Amino acid sequence: MEVISVALTVCTLCKVIESWIEQRAEKEATITQISATVVQIRNILSPFASAEFKGTGEAQLCDCIRSIGDVLQRTKEHLLVWGYKRSRKIVAFLNPAVLVKQLRDDERQLNNQLIILLTSVAVVGYFRDHAKDAVQPQINPPPYEVGPLDELKDQQALEFWRDYIGAKITFIPPDVFCSRLSIWYNGDLSKDACTRIVMLLDEYNVGGITPNNLARALGDESLKCFLERCSKGEKPLPLDHSWIRVAPGEVLQTPLLVWIDDNPQNNAYEVADARSKGIQVIELSSTSVAKAWVEANYAFLRDNDNPSRVRFISDNVRLEKNLNAGTYLNPSAGESFLRYLRGRFFNAPVLIYTGPSIDSTGYIASLAAKMDDDDEWRGFKNY
Repeated sequence: MEVISVALTVCTLCKVIESWIEQRAEKEATITQISATVVQIRNILSPFASAEFKGTGEAQLCDCIRSIGDVLQRTKEHLLVWGYKRSRKIVAFLNPAVLVKQLRDDERQLNNQLIILLTSVAVVGYFRDHAKDAVQPQINPPPYEVGPLDELKDQQALEFWRDYIGAKITFIPPDVFCSRLSIWYNGDLSKDACTRIVMLLDEYNVGGITPNNLARALGDESLKCFLERCSKGEKPLPLDHSWIRVAPGEVLQTPLLVWIDDNPQNNAYEVADARSKGIQVIELSSTSVAKAWVEANYAFLRDNDNPSRVRFISDNVRLEKNLNAGTYLNPSAGESFLRYLRGRFFNAPVLIYTGPSIDSTGYIASLAAKMDDDDEWRGFKNY
């Protein structure tokens, strides 16, 4: 059954996070708190991952578990970057205090999701215990302080979710979400705008949108203003980057090539060629670190978001570091990073490459020549 599959996946993710934290000799207090919450979530979900389960409320429970999985994916990514902070120069641009702040936010969201999960499990248990009753009385959820929509601080977003999706729904498929969002916006959302919105809100491609994801995307902006920007194709509002710590000796300049590969030594010839053409090359080894680098250099990338100034190269299948001190094969790493960029309205080209594709498309040469109209690399396939 679906709920068993989803619960098993989330339990596995909980175990990975739990094991990684246990192996750390030095722990931040926030990370210890995250560990306790993750253990509690895993303990609650374990029975649902190992036994068949039927009854009213199953769909609600399944959606609730998916929502937790989305928060856990973000938490895992932040923990990976935090783990890099002392061992890799590539994250010297990040202030450790800010990484802890991100983790504190993750910990708060996990606690909120835990309370919602407890409510969902209580409702499911109630209906299972009373499945044979002739009359099922109305059940009210326990008076918890945290509700499914408490993350939505914008009144417009809160009213939209409550009236067009449902106050008790915490996870909704992207196509349904966009359909109802378009109705709320008087039917004026284009297909392109909806695609970008989904890429932003479902960053980890878990197959649904949550209130928390919508709240994160809005920030201090109203839902209407957010949709107006998306409809016009305008860039997202600048993030607060007052915490950025510039890496010693590193000053970004254009033309700039950002190359993401778990085996950078394989690209030594091409990187040397690019640098000989006057291109600054930044080499990153994983998707999580690449996202952190983009966030840290957000303003520069936004100001130079043109194919003649900034381009990206990424392999699509990549061995990436896991929290359990090992690695795992990410078969859609390039697609995930592209989804991340497009969801934030970056237009910079991204070449998902094989070795021969670099020379065959002229991708690097065009950047060196500061061209913005070359398209030979689009859709290139090498066999």
